[in-house]
Amino acid sequence: MHVLMLLKSELRRSAGVLLGMALVLALSLALAVSAGLTERMLRSSSAAAADRFDLLVGAKGSATSLLLGTVYLRDEPLGLVPAEAMNSLIGAKGVRWAAPVAFGDRVGRAALVGTTRALVTFGGAAPLSEGRVFEAPNEAVAGAASGLKVGDTFLPMHGRAHGAGHAHAESRFTVVGVMPASGTPWDRAVLVPIERIWSMHGADAHEEHEEHDHATEPLEEWMHEDLSKLPGMSAVVVKPVTVADAYRLRQVFSKKSVNSPDGTQVNLMGVFSGEVLVELYAAMGGAAKALSFITALTVAIALAATLITGVLLGRLRLPTLLELRVLGAPRVYVGTLLWLIVMTVAVAGTAGGIALGWLFASLCGTVLEAETGIAMAPLLSLAEAKLALMTLGSGAVCALIPAWLAGRAKMH
Repeated sequence: MHVLMLLKSELRRSAGVLLGMALVLALSLALAVSAGLTERMLRSSSAAAADRFDLLVGAKGSATSLLLGTVYLRDEPLGLVPAEAMNSLIGAKGVRWAAPVAFGDRVGRAALVGTTRALVTFGGAAPLSEGRVFEAPNEAVAGAASGLKVGDTFLPMHGRAHGAGHAHAESRFTVVGVMPASGTPWDRAVLVPIERIWSMHGADAHEEHEEHDHATEPLEEWMHEDLSKLPGMSAVVVKPVTVADAYRLRQVFSKKSVNSPDGTQVNLMGVFSGEVLVELYAAMGGAAKALSFITALTVAIALAATLITGVLLGRLRLPTLLELRVLGAPRVYVGTLLWLIVMTVAVAGTAGGIALGWLFASLCGTVLEAETGIAMAPLLSLAEAKLALMTLGSGAVCALIPAWLAGRAKMH
């Protein structure tokens, strides 16, 4: 009888036990696969979200807070950057474009960001998908996932925390444009002129215009390039012309101090988004190694369980194996049969582990995307292929033990 025909018969007879062991191996391997996929997904997605933010200028303090608050729109305590810092960048050598950002309000769950038109299209790199850029103080441009569309009106709420704060009852905005989807937290943001943000908080930068209707006045006449009358901004986003310009500008601003409107000096810092991310990844490295060790140990335990199953199965099927020997089957035939049974479990567990690992990572990505606004999708790579091959290789070696024991079974 061909060994594969006998294998098929044995798999049917022991289907419940073998499926159970394959599931144990699959779940163990899925933990390792999902951990690796999720870590890579977090790294790649967070790095992609920061691609457009080459250089950030903020008040001296935590570089991580500056990154999280500006790039990922998290609620971080950021010191005010005096407007003089922004003015020094306008038309400066090596600056492609620069834009201030001011946080502190929201529209529903969306962050309301005060800025200038340069940031709305990221210097022309991301044209609007619908409508136009704001041209009047009470006009807004909405992110693709903000829930707003062209023509909608809204009242902003004071405060970043959802469910807290109060509405700015006399500051109704009209959406005139929608930004293209970028897979970043900025898809949930709503952008308005930065001067309008300050005027809502009782710091109108152009008090000489307070007799006019700001909602209909052209922005060119209402907002000037000189922002020196503004109380400040949360940060400044800078797009350098070249890499050399980026390093030069960072060095300049890391040593620069400017005067705030109340006369105090504010020390500044220039931060590369990429460098801060590398530091965050390094901080996560220890936890990732510990998790990798735990998952590797889990897979090893599952393989050991598979090995034990193979040995027990050999004992349970000993009468059948002895009958084969009596009928003239050589030891290699009997050993091959049991090796194939154990390897079937290993192959099924490995395939199921890769599939379940990807599914678990996808679920993690969905939860994280809903929380952070960063588009996340796990991608299988050579790392998973290597892990699968290592598991199959280990399983093949482990399967030799019950196969050898079955081949040595003595006939009475």
